[in-house]
Amino acid sequence: ERVATTILLAGVQRLLGKTFVDTVRDLAREAGVDLEAAIDPGMKERSQIKDATDAAAEFFKGLLWDANVGAKARAYLLTRGVTEDVARQFGLGWTQAEWTGLADHLRERGLLSFGEKAGLVAPRSRGDGYYDMFRGRLIIPIRSPEGRTIAFGGRLLEGEDGPKYLNSRESKLYNKSETLYGLDVAREEIRKKKSAVLCE
Repeated sequence: ERVATTILLAGVQRLLGKTFVDTVRDLAREAGVDLEAAIDPGMKERSQIKDATDAAAEFFKGLLWDANVGAKARAYLLTRGVTEDVARQFGLGWTQAEWTGLADHLRERGLLSFGEKAGLVAPRSRGDGYYDMFRGRLIIPIRSPEGRTIAFGGRLLEGEDGPKYLNSRESKLYNKSETLYGLDVAREEIRKKKSAVLCE
């Protein structure tokens, strides 16, 4: 049985052009088996941070494609030659220059504390409540090789609050030195051509 399983995994791995570990993870995910939870006691927290990050990605995308709210950001993308198709492929988003839009969104879903652990919101220095780390920014999701959003970059477009470019801090999902931007989109082409061009 163990030999048959190994042969099956090797075949699927070759078919998909993925590493052995990625193949096992993908098959486990499709079967509804949580491999990491069995190995890592902190997996529940990691999963909740993923949920907060997913909720943020959907929130940012919703604002970008809102007819009125995202108009400024969409106009900026056009000036940079970024088409709607490309913006949607890369999951781009927008966040207004308000202090608690995302914090309120995460609170409604019971994910506020995990949004803090993901570096998306921070507690106010005075009084109660949280504020958004990304405000008035075009949002660029940073994704894992499998295509899951693990962090964000933000380009300031509105207001003067903070640096021109702001990235998520590292978390249990995101390690900057282990993440190559755009690999999820380029992966299949790299596999086919057996080469890649890296640029800054």
